[in-house]
This record gives sequence, C-alpha cells and structure tokens, in this order.
Amino acid sequence: MSCSSHDTAYFEEQGIPTANIATTEFREAGRIQYTNLGYPSYDIVFIPHPIFPLTKEETLAKADAVIEQIVQRLTRDQPSD
Repeated sequence: MSCSSHDTAYFEEQGIPTANIATTEFREAGRIQYTNLGYPSYDIVFIPHPIFPLTKEETLAKADAVIEQIVQRLTRDQPSD
C-alpha cells in the first residue's frame, strides 16, 4: 500500500487522475497513508480480500464488481485536501 499511495499522490499532484485499488485487508493502512500524505479523503477502490488463491473467473468477477468505481475515479475530480 505504501508505494502505491506515494505514486498516486505524486500523480494527483501533477493533475493526473489515479485509481488505487487494494483489498479490504489494507483499508486502515490506506487511510493512514493518504492522511499522512495530505490526502485524507482520497477515494481508494477496495475489493474483498483475499485475491490469492482465487480462480481466474473469481478474480475477474471481483474486477467487474469495481470497474465502475475505477472509471469514476479516473474521470472525475477528487477533492483537494
């Protein structure tokens, strides 16, 4: 979570929309990371944990369940904190 949150914060600062996707296991860590980076309301897209050892079909179903959130995240402005 740490590297992806730093990367997304950097790109957001450059005006490039991002979508950070993580499993629910990292919900608290993600909130802490973004708060510390100055983005306490950054909208992380969470999918249910775990991913491994799911089948390809199960993994694709998880992706399908959040694709609209990802599209919205990449096409709308986020609040600047």
